[in-house]
Amino acid sequence: GKVLVFLDSHCEVNEMWLQPLLRPIREDRRTVVCPVIDIISADTLAYSSSPVVRGGFNWGLHFKWDLVPLSELEGPEGATAPIKSPTMAGGLFAMDREYFNELGQYDSGMDIWGGENLEISFRIWMCGGRLLIIPCSRVGHIFRKRRPYGSPGGQDTMAHNSLRLAHVW
Repeated sequence: GKVLVFLDSHCEVNEMWLQPLLRPIREDRRTVVCPVIDIISADTLAYSSSPVVRGGFNWGLHFKWDLVPLSELEGPEGATAPIKSPTMAGGLFAMDREYFNELGQYDSGMDIWGGENLEISFRIWMCGGRLLIIPCSRVGHIFRKRRPYGSPGGQDTMAHNSLRLAHVW
Protein backbone atom coordinates (compact mmCIF):
# COMPACT_ATOMS: atom_id res chain seq x y z
CA GLY A 1 0.00 0.00 0.00
CA LYS A 2 0.89 3.66 -0.15
CA VAL A 3 1.01 3.92 3.64
CA LEU A 4 2.96 1.58 5.93
CA VAL A 5 1.48 0.87 9.35
CA PHE A 6 3.76 -0.62 11.99
CA LEU A 7 2.16 -2.26 15.04
CA ASP A 8 3.84 -4.49 17.59
CA SER A 9 2.34 -7.96 17.66
CA HIS A 10 1.10 -7.40 21.22
CA CYS A 11 -1.39 -4.65 20.35
CA GLU A 12 -5.16 -4.36 20.17
CA VAL A 13 -6.63 -1.64 17.98
CA ASN A 14 -9.79 0.30 18.81
CA GLU A 15 -12.66 1.14 16.49
CA MET A 16 -11.89 3.93 14.02
CA TRP A 17 -8.20 3.96 15.00
CA LEU A 18 -6.78 4.04 11.47
CA GLN A 19 -8.70 6.87 9.79
CA PRO A 20 -7.32 9.65 12.06
CA LEU A 21 -3.78 8.42 11.31
CA LEU A 22 -4.20 8.55 7.54
CA ARG A 23 -5.46 12.13 7.19
CA PRO A 24 -2.21 13.95 8.19
CA ILE A 25 -0.21 11.68 5.88
CA ARG A 26 -2.56 12.51 3.00
CA GLU A 27 -2.09 16.22 3.72
CA ASP A 28 1.73 15.94 3.85
CA ARG A 29 3.48 12.71 2.90
CA ARG A 30 6.44 13.59 5.15
CA THR A 31 4.25 13.36 8.25
CA VAL A 32 4.75 10.34 10.50
CA VAL A 33 1.88 9.67 12.88
CA CYS A 34 1.45 7.68 16.08
CA PRO A 35 -1.68 6.76 18.01
CA VAL A 36 -2.08 7.33 21.71
CA ILE A 37 -0.79 4.09 23.21
CA ASP A 38 -3.15 2.75 25.86
CA ILE A 39 -2.08 0.12 28.39
CA ILE A 40 -3.04 -3.54 28.36
CA SER A 41 -1.99 -5.33 31.56
CA ALA A 42 0.45 -8.15 30.89
CA ASP A 43 -1.04 -10.05 33.85
CA THR A 44 -4.80 -9.60 33.42
CA LEU A 45 -5.15 -8.18 29.88
CA ALA A 46 -7.24 -5.38 31.40
CA TYR A 47 -7.37 -2.33 29.13
CA SER A 48 -6.86 1.17 30.50
CA SER A 49 -6.56 4.56 28.85
CA SER A 50 -3.29 6.43 28.87
CA PRO A 51 -2.99 10.17 29.34
CA VAL A 52 -2.11 12.10 26.22
CA VAL A 53 1.69 12.10 26.24
CA ARG A 54 4.46 12.55 23.73
CA GLY A 55 7.82 10.94 23.29
CA GLY A 56 10.99 12.33 24.73
CA PHE A 57 14.41 11.04 25.76
CA ASN A 58 16.96 11.47 28.49
CA TRP A 59 20.70 12.16 28.34
CA GLY A 60 21.36 8.41 28.15
CA LEU A 61 19.34 8.38 24.90
CA HIS A 62 16.60 6.28 26.44
CA PHE A 63 13.03 6.89 25.35
CA LYS A 64 10.59 8.32 27.90
CA TRP A 65 7.07 9.71 27.95
CA ASP A 66 6.49 13.40 28.64
CA LEU A 67 3.19 15.00 29.58
CA VAL A 68 1.82 17.45 27.02
CA PRO A 69 1.45 20.94 28.55
CA LEU A 70 -2.20 21.94 28.99
CA SER A 71 -1.56 25.08 26.95
CA GLU A 72 -0.98 22.90 23.89
CA LEU A 73 -4.33 21.17 24.39
CA GLU A 74 -6.31 24.42 24.59
CA GLY A 75 -6.25 25.43 20.89
CA PRO A 76 -9.28 25.59 18.58
CA GLU A 77 -9.32 21.80 18.14
CA GLY A 78 -8.92 21.20 21.86
CA ALA A 79 -7.69 17.81 22.98
CA THR A 80 -8.26 16.30 19.51
CA ALA A 81 -5.55 18.34 17.76
CA PRO A 82 -2.44 16.49 16.56
CA ILE A 83 0.51 16.95 18.94
CA LYS A 84 4.06 17.49 17.73
CA SER A 85 6.34 14.94 19.32
CA PRO A 86 10.16 14.96 19.42
CA THR A 87 10.29 11.14 19.38
CA MET A 88 8.06 8.11 19.12
CA ALA A 89 7.88 4.79 20.93
CA GLY A 90 8.64 3.08 17.62
CA GLY A 91 6.36 0.06 17.60
CA LEU A 92 3.16 1.84 16.60
CA PHE A 93 3.23 4.33 13.74
CA ALA A 94 2.19 4.99 10.16
CA MET A 95 4.01 6.74 7.34
CA ASP A 96 4.12 7.12 3.59
CA ARG A 97 5.92 4.14 2.01
CA GLU A 98 8.00 6.28 -0.34
CA TYR A 99 9.03 8.61 2.49
CA PHE A 100 10.09 5.59 4.60
CA ASN A 101 12.28 4.43 1.68
CA GLU A 102 13.67 7.95 1.10
CA LEU A 103 14.70 8.11 4.76
CA GLY A 104 16.57 4.82 4.36
CA GLN A 105 14.10 2.67 6.30
CA TYR A 106 15.32 1.41 9.67
CA ASP A 107 19.05 1.69 10.41
CA SER A 108 20.40 -1.79 9.65
CA GLY A 109 23.28 -1.17 12.08
CA MET A 110 20.93 -1.37 15.06
CA ASP A 111 20.78 -4.67 16.96
CA ILE A 112 17.53 -6.40 18.00
CA TRP A 113 15.85 -3.78 20.20
CA GLY A 114 16.39 -0.36 21.69
CA GLY A 115 17.19 3.06 20.30
CA GLU A 116 15.86 2.44 16.78
CA ASN A 117 12.81 4.53 17.64
CA LEU A 118 14.93 7.53 18.61
CA GLU A 119 17.17 7.15 15.57
CA ILE A 120 14.29 7.16 13.10
CA SER A 121 12.62 10.01 15.04
CA PHE A 122 15.75 12.15 14.73
CA ARG A 123 15.99 11.30 11.04
CA ILE A 124 12.36 12.29 10.44
CA TRP A 125 12.90 15.72 12.01
CA MET A 126 16.31 16.36 10.45
CA CYS A 127 15.25 15.26 6.97
CA GLY A 128 12.23 17.51 6.52
CA GLY A 129 9.51 15.46 8.18
CA ARG A 130 7.30 15.93 11.18
CA LEU A 131 6.19 13.52 13.88
CA LEU A 132 2.71 13.74 15.38
CA ILE A 133 0.70 11.98 18.09
CA ILE A 134 -2.95 11.70 16.99
CA PRO A 135 -5.23 11.77 20.08
CA CYS A 136 -8.26 10.48 18.12
CA SER A 137 -6.40 7.25 17.37
CA ARG A 138 -5.95 4.86 20.28
CA VAL A 139 -4.24 1.49 20.26
CA GLY A 140 -3.77 -0.79 23.27
CA HIS A 141 -0.32 -2.25 23.89
CA ILE A 142 0.82 -4.93 26.32
CA PHE A 143 3.76 -3.49 28.22
CA ARG A 144 5.81 -6.45 29.34
CA LYS A 145 7.56 -6.47 32.70
CA ARG A 146 10.80 -7.68 31.19
CA ARG A 147 12.40 -8.11 27.82
CA PRO A 148 11.18 -11.45 26.42
CA TYR A 149 14.24 -12.24 24.31
CA GLY A 150 17.98 -12.38 24.77
CA SER A 151 20.87 -10.74 23.01
CA PRO A 152 23.62 -12.41 20.98
CA GLY A 153 26.47 -13.31 23.30
CA GLY A 154 24.83 -11.40 26.14
CA GLN A 155 25.62 -8.07 24.42
CA ASP A 156 23.84 -5.01 25.78
CA THR A 157 22.00 -4.09 22.57
CA MET A 158 20.43 -1.01 24.16
CA ALA A 159 23.89 0.39 24.92
CA HIS A 160 25.18 -0.59 21.46
CA ASN A 161 22.22 1.07 19.77
CA SER A 162 22.39 4.21 21.93
CA LEU A 163 26.09 4.60 21.11
CA ARG A 164 25.35 4.11 17.41
CA LEU A 165 22.61 6.73 17.62
CA ALA A 166 25.01 9.20 19.24
CA HIS A 167 27.73 8.54 16.65
CA VAL A 168 25.37 8.76 13.66
CA TRP A 169 23.64 11.96 14.76
